[in-house]
This record gives sequence, C-alpha cells and structure tokens, in this order.
Amino acid sequence: MRRFLFHTSLFLIVLLASFFVVFSMADGTTDAFYKKLSSPKQTSLIVGSSRAAQGIHPNIIDSIYGSNNIYNYSFTISASPYGKAYYESISKKLNSKCKNGVFIIAVTPWSLSENKFNNKNGMGYPEDYDFIGKTNFVNLKPNIEYLLESFIPKNEAIIRNKYRKGLYQTFYVQDNGWLEVTIESDMISKTIRTKNKIESYRNMLSNYNGFSEYRWNYLIKTINLFKEQGDVYLVRIPVIEEMLEIENELIPNFDERIDLLAKHLQSPYINMMLYNHDYDYTDGNHLTVNSGKKFSLDLANQMKKLKHVSN
Repeated sequence: MRRFLFHTSLFLIVLLASFFVVFSMADGTTDAFYKKLSSPKQTSLIVGSSRAAQGIHPNIIDSIYGSNNIYNYSFTISASPYGKAYYESISKKLNSKCKNGVFIIAVTPWSLSENKFNNKNGMGYPEDYDFIGKTNFVNLKPNIEYLLESFIPKNEAIIRNKYRKGLYQTFYVQDNGWLEVTIESDMISKTIRTKNKIESYRNMLSNYNGFSEYRWNYLIKTINLFKEQGDVYLVRIPVIEEMLEIENELIPNFDERIDLLAKHLQSPYINMMLYNHDYDYTDGNHLTVNSGKKFSLDLANQMKKLKHVSN
C-alpha cells in the first residue's frame, strides 16, 4: 500500500510539474488576451475594444505625448464593453499609487449599448461570464486561473502557438499590451473581410436596443477613476463610412453625448472619426498596422496640443 501511495504521489507531482512548465511557457503568442492578464499593475492605460487593442500603439503615444509606459488594456466589444466586469478588471490592473498617469478611453456605440439579452431575468451581463468577469487575478504570471478557466484550446496549444507567430491570422500581444495581428493584405482578401464584417455588424443591430444607461454610468465611473490619477482623453477611433452608418443607427447622437460628457467632466473628447479617410483598414473596422501607427502619431499630437492648452 505504501508503495502504491508513493508511486501515485510521484506521478501526481510529475504531472503537476509538467502542467506548471507548460503554463509557464504561455506568453504573447498564446492568444489575444493572456499576456494582458499576466502583466504587472500599470500606471497608465489604454482601454476599449479590439479597435483600440490593434489601433493604438503605446510606444508611439509615449514618444510623442511624453507618457511613461502607457499600457494597452483593451480587448473586444463583447468582452470589454463598459460595465461592472471591465471596471473591476481595470481597477485591479491599475497601480493606484501613481498620480501622474495618462489614460486613453476608446469609445464606440457598441461598448455603450444595451444588448437585448443583457441582464435578462437579473442574470447579469454576458461579459460577467466571459474571461473579463471570471479572471480575478489580472497581474499574475503564470496566470493559471485564466489558462484553466478561459483558455479554450488544449494546453498543448500554448506550445504550438509559439511557432505560429507571423503566420496568417495570428495574434501576438507585445510587452506593452498592443495586439499585433498578422493578416493577408491583398485587395481581394481585404474586400471579402470588409464585406463580411459589414454584414455581421449589420446583423448585430437586431440584437441591440441602443443606448445603455448602465454602460454609460460605468463609463463615467471609469473616467472618474482615471481622473484621480492623471490625464484622461476620450477617443473615437475611425472606421469606414459603411460601418459609421451602422453605428449612427445604433446611437444616432453618439458624438453629441460624448462631447457633452467630456465637457462636463473636463476630459477632452478627440473624435478621430472626422479623419477616417486618412487611414487604411483590414476589414473596415480595424486599422492596418501601418495606419495604426499613423493614427497613434496623429492622436498623440492632438493629445499633446490639448495638454499644452490646459496648462
């Protein structure tokens, strides 16, 4: 019996050790989220959806605006709309000891709209049950909680994905949180992606009721949280005209609402949608890598001008 227990214990130790070794290999190649949830607390943040995750380059903001290691903590419109789950995750990621941070809050009608299935029968919101709501530890490396609860592929994918970096349709999260997406850039692929994206967002409209007081209130809470620790800028990232038309149907007076809020809370609103023809898009919704760099440069320059005016 002792021999059996000894071998069983040894087997379990080896098994657990092997799992820990694999988990320790998780990094920016694992998926589009893990690296963000296993990095240290941050003093400056970029928050929002996948438009911000791919389109705002922290290193460019730092170099032009003069911020110090601003971190991209943006995810997707389904996982990180403004609400309790995202607010709590942001709060955990934030280093509250710093008082000279810089914060970019990317806003879209989707992240401030009420899904028809939201809070149905008092069950909460979809993101409450997604990784953003389930992951309690967002500064832990390796983040075993995330890998066990929210990493859908098998553990072997952690190793396999390391060798896929740079291949078609791969994700890589840089140390500063920026999500690098490798995707075909030929015109035929771009046209098909754009057509499919517009169609999918057009279909999404039927699932939304429009403006959400709940998400609006959490946007205000997020702004106030950041204002305690530094400069705050509300930003609308550009998309193509067809996507803008859909968003205007979702919340017709979106820019007016954000502009009034920005003035009320004394946090500038930079509406870069006015310059959407200056940039290229992978699918009509996300900026290409090069356009993301140009956009980040333009955004940082506007932020810098506003900073000088306020001083």
